[in-house]
Amino acid sequence: MAFKFRNRIAFKQARSVLLISLLLGLISTCWQIYFDLKLEQESLQGRIERIIVLHRENATRVVYNLDAEQASDITKTLITDPMIYRASLIDDFGDVLSEHTREPAEPTTLAAISSYFFRVQTHISTPLTVGVQKGDPAQLVIDLDATFIADNFAHRAAVSLGLGVIHDVILACFFLLLIYRYLSQPILSIAKWVNQLRNSNDYTSLPYSEADEIGDLVSSFDKLWQERKQVADQLHSTIQDLSKSEHFSRSLMENAGDAMFLCLPDTTIVQTNNQAIETLGVARNILEGKKLADFSQDYSQDQLQSLFDSIDAKQARTFEDVQVGKKHRFPIEARGIKLTLQDTSYILILARDITIRKEAERQIYDLAFFDTLTGLANRRFFLDRLTSSVELHQANENYGAVLYLDLDRFKTINDSLGHGIGDKLLCEVSQRLVDILPSESTCARFGGDEFVVLLPGTSDSSEACAEMVASIALKVLDHMAIPFEIYNHLLYGTTSIGIAVFPDNTNGALDILRHADTALYRAKALGRNGFQFYDPEMQSSAQERLEIEKGLHQAIENNEFELWFQPQVGVGEQVIGAEALLRWRHPDKGMIFPGDFIAIAEDSGQIIEIGNWVLVQGIQQLSCWVEQGLPESFRRMAINISPLQFMQVDFVDRVFDLMETAQLPGHMLELEITENMLLNNFEIASSKMKLLKQRGISFAIDDFGTGYSSLKYLRNLPLDILKIDRSFVTNLRPSSEDAAIVQVIIATADRLDLVVIAEGVETYEQRNTLLELGCHVFQGYLYSKPVPAADLYSLLQQEIKTVEC
Repeated sequence: MAFKFRNRIAFKQARSVLLISLLLGLISTCWQIYFDLKLEQESLQGRIERIIVLHRENATRVVYNLDAEQASDITKTLITDPMIYRASLIDDFGDVLSEHTREPAEPTTLAAISSYFFRVQTHISTPLTVGVQKGDPAQLVIDLDATFIADNFAHRAAVSLGLGVIHDVILACFFLLLIYRYLSQPILSIAKWVNQLRNSNDYTSLPYSEADEIGDLVSSFDKLWQERKQVADQLHSTIQDLSKSEHFSRSLMENAGDAMFLCLPDTTIVQTNNQAIETLGVARNILEGKKLADFSQDYSQDQLQSLFDSIDAKQARTFEDVQVGKKHRFPIEARGIKLTLQDTSYILILARDITIRKEAERQIYDLAFFDTLTGLANRRFFLDRLTSSVELHQANENYGAVLYLDLDRFKTINDSLGHGIGDKLLCEVSQRLVDILPSESTCARFGGDEFVVLLPGTSDSSEACAEMVASIALKVLDHMAIPFEIYNHLLYGTTSIGIAVFPDNTNGALDILRHADTALYRAKALGRNGFQFYDPEMQSSAQERLEIEKGLHQAIENNEFELWFQPQVGVGEQVIGAEALLRWRHPDKGMIFPGDFIAIAEDSGQIIEIGNWVLVQGIQQLSCWVEQGLPESFRRMAINISPLQFMQVDFVDRVFDLMETAQLPGHMLELEITENMLLNNFEIASSKMKLLKQRGISFAIDDFGTGYSSLKYLRNLPLDILKIDRSFVTNLRPSSEDAAIVQVIIATADRLDLVVIAEGVETYEQRNTLLELGCHVFQGYLYSKPVPAADLYSLLQQEIKTVEC
């Protein structure tokens, strides 16, 4: 047998080695080029800086002396460096004192490609100053020849890449010779020997006798050949004897224990045996002439036809199916054999009922991976699932958790009422767990009254994962506290839960289980009927968050929320408005500020109900003040609106209804919104704001400057006010960086005709600095802390004039 060169193992191995070597060499070379690129950029930057430092002092003296001759010498000297093709000296009036230019290097394809990756700043302008100077300084300007720089680097990179390729090709050729000498040549000799055995009865000597793997293969094949030849000779003799008796063959088919179907290539049944008729429960005259697919559940006519076409005379085809009889269905193992009888092709199907085998396989699988009492997964199955889950979480960089559950005082129930009731209780517990746990979780029984739950892919942070798992653990505790009714016994039980979040610093399945088990013992030691995290910090954080979330449900019903107000003061020390601020007077913890619960309310969705309460109370309070009388300077009340609340479908109608009920003009209400809400829902926010703006309601951007500060919504949305965040005001001084930021914000607001309010003003120095920068409205402790409504109204009464609305 002759092989083309490309089909030989030596060639395939050498090709693989070459490709792998080229790939690794290319990666290594590219990596080296990348580092060379970084070093070259740093070296270039350093070289340019040294050139500038070398000439800066002379250039400064020459420019400010207006010495044109020496200036010309400097620029002429600069362009002698091949990297620089233009150098200019510009005086502090902007006039060119001297400039020299030469032709840059001719661009090449290699340089163009290199310049795409090797990007440098080609235009460098260096200020030249002398002492304290007013106005613009003089400039030393140099332009770099990017083509020259990129071309030099490209040539070095190309040489490095070429040497790597040559090295890989030489290595592949060396491997080709070795593999051909020690592998391909012996295999070709063996193939030739095998062909001689197949085409001739003359037995030849072994083609390879070395004591290695190939020699062992030849020896094993020789032994197998001798055994098969002996069996084949005996079988051939037997077949010749049996073929002489047609009656024997028909009798063999009729009395076979397997169902047999003789079919045409188009799957039509032409003959069956007694076992096939008995198995299917169909009369012979009805069965013959039907398509075999009519009695198959897993194969359509086209699929079965394709399977028949794949059967050849030399190789039988085995497949599994579910056979559909008149009374029942059962799995079969079928073997298809191609026959030729009187010049006609047939397919003989031998079908064996494997119901007992399938049931045995299912039982073996269940015994291996599932608990026999509860039907839940067992320890082996759970550990396999946990191991794969840990690997997946490490790759995806997200977090899951394991819950280790133990029934409190189960031993007492089991010992006092018997194992029958105890087993029934375990089954009921298992069913409750399956009903309440997420569908993607895995629940297993580890034996006795111990259950373990895998919660995969809960979050991309350990803190969020802990919070979610804690809520699930609480749900489990609540459901397990419901009494179980078993055999006329009402059983009360509780559960203790230990929780371990993964992946952690161990990342082993057994370690994670051990952590959860440790946390379980801690939960039992603390009084049972609770849960504990392996990490105490997670326990504290999750417990605190759950307590706040639970308390928020009761806060509105128990009237625990309060609105406090902080005045907004103008330049004339007059109160021109007030911002409504939410406070939570907890019955146990006292006063809780928004920073401690607003984020939790937003995550849980409770912020919508809370925000609506704030809106209702704020508008009602404003209406009450209007009836009592307000000073002429007081213009509006500001109310913060959460993104979830603002995006509610009925938000605009709700505001209109509240304003009409309170009989308030729209200009007295200001809604404070955040930058992120506008960025995430720009189109929806824009349409809602325009509807509200038509009624005179004004809008303020809260904490401006701390988000993305996109000018898109400042220009296109009906905004009225920008509120400078307190973080820019706290350390505000005339020469500070914060002052520069505040100045930019105020300048932007002035150009867009927006009012600026500074938050967190606490000192006169901050106020005076803000006045100098152009801000004329202030809010902060300098004037008043947030106070209850009655206290703010008392402050307003200090104003002399009031108006009736």
